[in-house]
Amino acid sequence: MAIKVSGTEVISDDKRILNNESLPDIRPSLLLDFANSKTLDPRITFTRGSTATYWDGKTTAKAEENLLYRSQDFDNSYWTAARLDVTANATTAPDGTTTADAINQASGETQLGRLFRTPVPNNAGVTTVSIYAKANTRNFLAINTHDFIDTAFNYTWFNLSTGAVGTTFSGHTATITDVGNGWYRCSITFTSVAAGSAGDVGFAPADTDGSVAVTDDQKGIYIWGAQLEQRSSATAYTATTSSPIVKYQPVLQTAASGEARFDHDPVTGESKGLLIEEARTNSLTRSEEFDHAEWSAFQSTITTDTVVAPDGTLTGTKFTPNTTSAEHYTDDVLTQATGTFTDSVFAKYGGYKHLILRPIHIGADEGGSQTVRFDLSTGTVQSSPSNVTATMEDVGNGWYRCAMSYTVTGTLSGAYAFRIQVHDDSYNSIFSGDGYSGIYIWGAQREVGSFPTSYIPTSGSTVTRAKDSARVLASDFAPLYNPTESTMFAEFSSTSDDTDYTRIWDIGSSGTIINRFTMFHVPRSASKAITVEYRTDDSNVAALSPILSTDVVTDAKVAATWAQDDFAVSANGNAVLTDTSGSVQSSIPRDTLGIGNDPSGGSTLNGHIKKIAYYPKRLPNATLQAMTEA
Repeated sequence: MAIKVSGTEVISDDKRILNNESLPDIRPSLLLDFANSKTLDPRITFTRGSTATYWDGKTTAKAEENLLYRSQDFDNSYWTAARLDVTANATTAPDGTTTADAINQASGETQLGRLFRTPVPNNAGVTTVSIYAKANTRNFLAINTHDFIDTAFNYTWFNLSTGAVGTTFSGHTATITDVGNGWYRCSITFTSVAAGSAGDVGFAPADTDGSVAVTDDQKGIYIWGAQLEQRSSATAYTATTSSPIVKYQPVLQTAASGEARFDHDPVTGESKGLLIEEARTNSLTRSEEFDHAEWSAFQSTITTDTVVAPDGTLTGTKFTPNTTSAEHYTDDVLTQATGTFTDSVFAKYGGYKHLILRPIHIGADEGGSQTVRFDLSTGTVQSSPSNVTATMEDVGNGWYRCAMSYTVTGTLSGAYAFRIQVHDDSYNSIFSGDGYSGIYIWGAQREVGSFPTSYIPTSGSTVTRAKDSARVLASDFAPLYNPTESTMFAEFSSTSDDTDYTRIWDIGSSGTIINRFTMFHVPRSASKAITVEYRTDDSNVAALSPILSTDVVTDAKVAATWAQDDFAVSANGNAVLTDTSGSVQSSIPRDTLGIGNDPSGGSTLNGHIKKIAYYPKRLPNATLQAMTEA
């Protein structure tokens, strides 16, 4: 059974309207249904003096894509070998497995042999073809396209002994990237003008640069990992078997200054409601530029712009441990400081699954004890010490926002840094990488506070996201408000886990906090309670605290009511708490509604408000309990 807070009926699971004496017998004079409307009531004054990020629950970007089948199985019938012999699993591939194939000129052939696939998807527009190649008994790879640009065989050559692009067809843009152990990733990008025709792509071992003539020597090269993408550059390799792969990434949005954020779960699309956060600053000045001098990589390689990031751009970085037996990490050295901090970064599995966040603060009382290991294959915090709080948020397509909150005390000396590290799959911090496997990272953040807030991008300097403030001012709320008896309903979530008074709603006077009716959450108090207070001249007239089960509140429903000598509150369908002594002084102004903060601009919810409903009447206790049931 579900209570419809906006009205007086109960709707059962089979959608029948039922009579129930526990329902409100009036409609609210103010209903703010943020989760469903995803708009601000025109009576709300909302401010935030900066941009801010959020998830809109609908926008996605194409991420991994490989439209070629059998991307590593070149002896499969999907591929055609013309004047070539293919030997499967002939050598070690870039990923350390013995899955790279050899392609050699067939006996008796003096024209360039090709391994090709036809037809392949051919849509008018920009296309990129890439493959990993290594010299064997020949030193050149030729990549060709056919029926994409014209009906000819259009070749571009790559020198696998020097790592240079050779003769390039005028319609191709070519790149070659050294990936270690003699392997290169070779790619061509072109604009197809023949949509719908049966194009093909091919790969050939060549004798010399720019020539299709070869000697009958049965020599060749090694290849692995073919990929075709309909975009302007090669992204991280995605292996395929019997079908193509196209994946999509939820896109982190940016709200303009002063624009309210109606946040969503990036994976399920669930509407979370209005996001209200306090001001925070990202003290890392290059939050996405891990190749910048601000960051210092140790025994590892940083390759930028390799994978589609959570914001939908090709700005994700691959962090690859090298083959030296050592620790593998990257640091951003910062100004020394003590206090409570939260470090976070978006990360994705890229061959290794163990991401480590480890703030470096030499001389601190905590020493090196504050280290958290995140498992990017399962999306779980695998190891976290007692003096740290750690979380992982799934943001879609294998990306997780990994965060740790900790406190630094003592007298600091020496290094002080934000560190991202990789452990191997056997949990070792010192190991030899294969030079290919790694993790993908994007969007690092250090902020002062005991819990993570929304991501704040930086590019050259620290950036502060301003506080969200939402209010219904006296001119609009006073006509709705009954100063002698009232009821408030709120459904909300709070990410805050500190000891501050995280405000949910507050009825008072703008600019003062001494006369008010307010509800707030103190997560780490012994009772883990929601507290509802009625205050006059800065003294409590009544205070009630229904118990919650967890520190971090998720989808809590609380209804509070008051009249002369008659105060009550119920949370999540639990028993009603009451206070039968307390004066309601209706002559004192309480005519401004703070939403997620108080009317004077004080403490902030740091979370989401799904719904607020105000009734100008003291509703019965049974109604309060029924309204807050799940």
